Amino acid sequence: MLKLNDKVAIVTGGGRGNGRGVAMALADHGAAVMVCDINEENAKNVAEEICNAGGRAVAAFCDVTDPASVEDMVKATVDAFGPVTTLINNAGVIYWKSFFEQTLEEFQREVRINLESVFIVTKAVVKSMLEHGVKAGSVVNFSSEAVSSSFPEGIGYSASKGGVQAITLALAGYLAPYGIRVNSIAPGPTPTGMNTFMHEAADQIGKTIPMGRCGDPYNDHGRICCFLASDEYSGWITAENVLVDGGKVKIPAVYNPSEAPVFHT
Repeated sequence: MLKLNDKVAIVTGGGRGNGRGVAMALADHGAAVMVCDINEENAKNVAEEICNAGGRAVAAFCDVTDPASVEDMVKATVDAFGPVTTLINNAGVIYWKSFFEQTLEEFQREVRINLESVFIVTKAVVKSMLEHGVKAGSVVNFSSEAVSSSFPEGIGYSASKGGVQAITLALAGYLAPYGIRVNSIAPGPTPTGMNTFMHEAADQIGKTIPMGRCGDPYNDHGRICCFLASDEYSGWITAENVLVDGGKVKIPAVYNPSEAPVFHT
């Protein structure tokens, strides 16, 4: 089993959805986890779940767009568990609106939370890593499959997540000499608190995906983050964007998994 007992991880937006799934998965594999969120109560609930299951976790309020708030959260993590080794930049927001419906303020907020936060949080965490002598670090940024296919109802979201992939590549080059790997993952359709309608339509949406289902925050996105956090399993992987979408982007839409031919033995 993949073990992360020597890892101290920060998960932004860890209070629900993909963030919760990632935090739970990291803890289940042995990592000590800082669950931070703009909603502190949600973060505390997730940390409590982890601790009740025998894991190690603390929670903190964090506004990922505010450098001072981020600095406080990083310090709290180090005080609780020691030097940070792993960062999961998951915090995000989306407005399900068409191009003409979306306001400039909404577009800017998506860029600020989805993209600028990656710059702010990563800078604070990497600075802390280097100050504490961390020789092997991992940063995982949440992008989206929306970057690889047209997403008409998410203009600002798509733009911000495209920026996440670009900053991932740039940071990977800059931080490689320090032993810090930087990768991104691009989840496909996944029912979370950010897209509540998908819970009701999950079965229908899943039928359009080659693997026949929607994504799962823990089993799919959480476990790939565990893999990318592991020096043993992914120590030579950096500057990559991993599509975690059941084949949605790269397999033609005309393929219908429900119509797959029956295999006879």
